[in-house]
Amino acid sequence: MIHPAPSPDRPAERSPSASLHLLLESLRLDALTFVRNLWFNRIAASFAVPKVLRRTLYRAGGMAVDSYAVSALLRVEGDPRNVRIGERTYLNLGCYLEAVAPVEIGDDCAIGMEALVITSDHRAPGGGWRQEASGLPVRIGHRVWIGARAMILPGVTIGDDVIVAAGAVVTADCAPGGVYAGVPARRIREAEQSAPRRRRTSA
Repeated sequence: MIHPAPSPDRPAERSPSASLHLLLESLRLDALTFVRNLWFNRIAASFAVPKVLRRTLYRAGGMAVDSYAVSALLRVEGDPRNVRIGERTYLNLGCYLEAVAPVEIGDDCAIGMEALVITSDHRAPGGGWRQEASGLPVRIGHRVWIGARAMILPGVTIGDDVIVAAGAVVTADCAPGGVYAGVPARRIREAEQSAPRRRRTSA
């Protein structure tokens, strides 16, 4: 018997084994996301966890954290193994790191409260939009000071000794030694001195 070809408007039906495989893979990914969220965003990010122990928990989960100055309520989405935080770098309360692609933060940085680092991008060639996100890495150099609620967008590299003003939206690379402010962020002047180190004892 000759079976008719599937209609172009109707996708071919999956076999039971293929459907089961997709279901099991979906359940596996959901379970992995749940465990990561529990470990990184609930346990390690809790106010009840001292900073020294917080660093240990992050490293045990595969996140490359060399600093003891990561405050509570840090939220990590994506793959925590994509994150690297350098020595003596301070992250204030409520920062957000989207680790769909690598997020690298250098040594002696200060990241203000509720700052966001975004790595996912839904743009398609030709200026369109696509549902599935692609990842573009974000790299932040040494001695960088990022103000509260600043947003760093996918693919951005921030050079050493840069200051990003509070509330700025960084859409393009920042050359070393400058102060950047605005939406989108623009270089407004030279930095008078290296971005200061921030050492805090609060959670």
